[in-house]
Order: sequence, then structure tokens, then C-alpha cells
Amino acid sequence: MQSLIPQPKQIQVKEGEAFEFSEDVSLSLYMEQHDPRLVVHCRRSFPELECTQVISGKGYSLILQSLSQPETKGAQPDEVDLKLLNGRAEGYRLEVSERRVVIRALDAPGLFYGLQTLLQLLKSVGEVPAVSITDWPDTTLRVMNFDLRQTFSKPELLLSYLADFARYKTNAVLIEYEDKFPFQKYPEFVHPQHSLSLTQLEELKRTAQEYFIEIIPLQQSFGHLEYVLRHDAWRHLRETELSLGEICPSHPESFELITDLLQEMMDAHPDSRYIHLGCDEVYSLCECERCKTLFGGVRERAFIAFLNTLIEFTASRGKKVIFWHDMLDKCPPEELAKLDKRSAAMIWIYNGRNIEAEVSSLADKFRSLGIEVMGAPAVRSFDWAEHQNYPVLLNRTDNLLQWAETADKLDLGCIVATNWTGPFSLGVPYGIFETTWYPMLLHADLAWNRKADSATFIDRFMEQFHGIGPRTGHAQLGNYQLEDYYDVIWKLLDKVKDHKDEAELIAIMHDFEAATDRSRAIHKYVYRWELYPGDEAERHSLLNNYMRNRRGRENVLPRMKAALERYQPSDMAEHFVKSRFYLHDYLERTLYRELGFAQVE
Repeated sequence: MQSLIPQPKQIQVKEGEAFEFSEDVSLSLYMEQHDPRLVVHCRRSFPELECTQVISGKGYSLILQSLSQPETKGAQPDEVDLKLLNGRAEGYRLEVSERRVVIRALDAPGLFYGLQTLLQLLKSVGEVPAVSITDWPDTTLRVMNFDLRQTFSKPELLLSYLADFARYKTNAVLIEYEDKFPFQKYPEFVHPQHSLSLTQLEELKRTAQEYFIEIIPLQQSFGHLEYVLRHDAWRHLRETELSLGEICPSHPESFELITDLLQEMMDAHPDSRYIHLGCDEVYSLCECERCKTLFGGVRERAFIAFLNTLIEFTASRGKKVIFWHDMLDKCPPEELAKLDKRSAAMIWIYNGRNIEAEVSSLADKFRSLGIEVMGAPAVRSFDWAEHQNYPVLLNRTDNLLQWAETADKLDLGCIVATNWTGPFSLGVPYGIFETTWYPMLLHADLAWNRKADSATFIDRFMEQFHGIGPRTGHAQLGNYQLEDYYDVIWKLLDKVKDHKDEAELIAIMHDFEAATDRSRAIHKYVYRWELYPGDEAERHSLLNNYMRNRRGRENVLPRMKAALERYQPSDMAEHFVKSRFYLHDYLERTLYRELGFAQVE
């Protein structure tokens, strides 16, 4: 029971036998309005059963009935059960007895989420125990993040991950396409190898809709435009010559270019209620002479003036604008009051021990002006570790837990788990998406149930995601806690039953670190040769460390390449490998050769 993710609000184990699946089980689906997605998911979940569909009554119900048992009354949607949900959208009630399983919900997404809980119960114990669950989400928009700027998963995997998100009750995904979007008007901005095709983009949207997921596209509009402003034809729109990613808000061509990009993005996502304009980290804002003159040298004035033109453009086309908050963090009240109210400020704070105080102050400032507030913790971010090979978990768990408490106290309706692939498109990739499932599902747990028991999360994740029961894991490694996942999963590799590839990937990254930065990295020791030139003991010590380092790297390199190519195109995987091995290969050709080590076998 403890393996459920998200953890249900109310769960009661009932007396009686479990419900067992057999050949004489019937499946009935009652719908207030026909929703073909529910039919697809019922058939996919129970392919051996015929699905009877009835359009009748109020709400939505799924009934699994044992035909060998006497007929039970109340097969159709029960208004009493629905009233217990208190009108909560996406909530559900799940009742399991020896005779039948009943899921009831007010809406189609609620029935889908109840089905996901049923499937988790079925997976974890092999049969469905007699339980009563009443459950609903605390957060209206529970959002994951696809960042396609650096290295990212193959398109077919992105589709499958949407299904995985939905299984854990995520209902939206924020996608920053950057140059992976198939722009038509500006084909020079499209990545020549890794852009999504129009067909792939349509399949991504179709899959999201099938799994009750809303796509929120993110089109950078102010900063982080390196993929645009790096081109000679557009460099004249930079705020300064050295500001590779920031566009000049006072240049007459800037508005036309950005709105063209926004229009294509909105046209490609007609069903999306929101569009995210980015607008964070505009470092060189108001540095050009034109901006200084036009805006009096006031950065926030320049920022709001340009943002307001973009809000007017998008709002007039039926979309609500989201923007990152940071450029208005310390905005004077008289300037902030000019901001167009048809927008939402997404507050992103990834570190610190007092998230609630920081977010509360910012939320009060925006809400007092009638501007909606959304929140963004991170499941992976900079964390002062550009070469991280999996998330810096102590920072990430603390950040997610603080945000859950903050979202509860401030009643935030949208929380995004940002999952960055790198600091920007010209930077070093942080790590591989597939190493982030642990903090992503912690976010899913807390976004649905802000008071979920974090102390049991690692055990619930191990059992639900990897098939490792608590007794098995703790018997081998003793006590481990929420923030210990990356330190323990590679030690339990032989126990992993599910998602073994992801566990092996983490083990490979651990071995790489042990061979380079963790285990007497030779370049950190070489300075001793200058301190003790010609000393035989020093040379042998350096040589021993060098050989250990080199053997470790030679062992892990082919394993890393093979593992990455399961998830990424080969040239993209090579990009990541190069980012990790280049320094060591360079030292092999230079410093180690100079010391006479490179030829030693």
C-alpha cells in the first residue's frame, strides 16, 4: 500500500478478501459524456476484458464486477459517492471489495487518475486489496518540464514519458523547444539535425491530449535568445555586441521578430490556454544608448514596456502570458504598477532555506496588482555544479519540500518542476533526463498531495519505480533516507526489476565520477611534482593515481556511450560524452604526456 505515488489523501484498508482478476470479470464504463480517451485507457489497462460503454447519469464510473459473485446493486454512477468529492475537479473514489472494483469521479480526468491508482495497487501486490480511497489534487496545474535546448531524449521517448507523467497524475508539461521547434518563417533558427518535424510535433500534442496533459509552450522573448542572435543576420538586435542572448527592446525590428516567433508557437498549440514568454536573466538590459535614452536608464521600465507589448499581442489572440519573475524581483512599485494584468508571474527560486518568506513577499507584490502567481521549484538546476551527472539531490529535495509547504500556505494553483538540461544553449549539459525520475516523482507526489509523507517516499519510489520492496533494500543497505537515492540505487542494481536501464545509467555516471573527480583525479595531484621534482616516491604515487584514473575512464567510456544511445541520437550522445571526457583527453595529450605517463602501460 505504501508504494502509491502520489500518496492518496484518504485511504482505508477494509476487511474482506482481495479482488482477483479472472476470466469471469466484466468491465463497464459509465460516462456523463462520451470521452474516447477513457475507452482507450480502459481497453489498454485490461485488454483481456470486453469494455461495455454506457452514456448515462451524472459523473463517470468504472466497474469491474466478478460474475461468479451475486449481482451487486448500484452499478451505475452513484450520486452519494460523487457528493463525497465535494465538487473537486479531477478527484475520484475507489472502492474495492471481493466482488467488485468501483471508481467514481465527477469528470473524465478524475476517472483516469482513479484508474492509475488501481493499476498501481494491482502492480504492487498482484491483486487488488480491499480498500476505500477518496482522493483529489491540491494543485490545479501539476507541471513537468521538457527542456530541449541541450541534450534530450529521442522523440519516441518523449511521447512515452508523457504517458509516464500521467500515470503519476501530472496534467501539464512546460516545453522549451528553442531551436528544436520547426519554425517555418525563420528556418535558419531550426536545428539542422535535432529539430522536431511537423509530424513529430503533432504526435507529441496528440499524445498529450490522450493522457489529459496540457502543453504549455515556452518561447523565449527577451533573454536566452542565443539560438537567434548568434546569426549574423540578427546580431544587430542584440542589446550590446557581447550580449549574445538578450534582444534590444527599443530596436524597431525586435517586436516584429519576437511576435512572429510567438505567432508560430501559438498557431502550433491552439488548445493551450497559456504561452510562457520566458523573459528571465536579461543581464544586459538597458545598456545600449537607445534604451538608456528611451527608458531613462531604468531597467524595469524598459522590461515592462517591452513585456506589455508582448502581453497585448498574445492576449488579443486568446492566450494568457506567463513570465519568469526575476527581472521584476526588486522593481519599484511605481514601475510595477504599469505591468499589464493579463499575465501570470512564475516565481522560480531553486535554493535557500526560507522559500516561504521569499515567495510570500513576491506573491503579495504581484497579487496586490491583480497578477496571478505561479511557482517553480527545480528537479534539476545549476546547483554550482555544471558537470553534474544526476541532480544534486540534497538541494532538490529540500527545494521541493519547501515549495510544497509554500504552495499550500499561499494556495498556488500551478507548480512547475523545472528540469534544466544546461545553464543556456551554449553551456555544458547538466545531465541526462532519465536520471531525474526520482525528484520528478517527488514533485508529482507533493503537487497532488502537499502533505504526502516524504519520509516514506524513497521506499514508495523504490517499490513503484524499480520493484524493490522496503525489506529487500533495507536488509542490504540498512537505513537510507529521502536524499540518499543516488547513493544507494547503484548498490542495489542486482535487485532492480523495473526501469533497470535508468538504474544502470546512474551506476555508469557514478563510476565515471569515481574514475575522475571522486577518486584521486590525477590533475588535482600533479602540482606535487613541482614541489618535489625528481622524488621517486612522488612519481610512483602520481603514476599509481594516473593508472587508476585511466583504467576507470577506459572502462566507463564505452558503457556510457552505449547507455546514452538508448535514449538519445548518437551524435547528441557524443556531445554529452565529449563534455565529460574532453578535459581528461586533453590532459592525456598534454600534461600527462609531458610527465611521461601517457605511454606507460
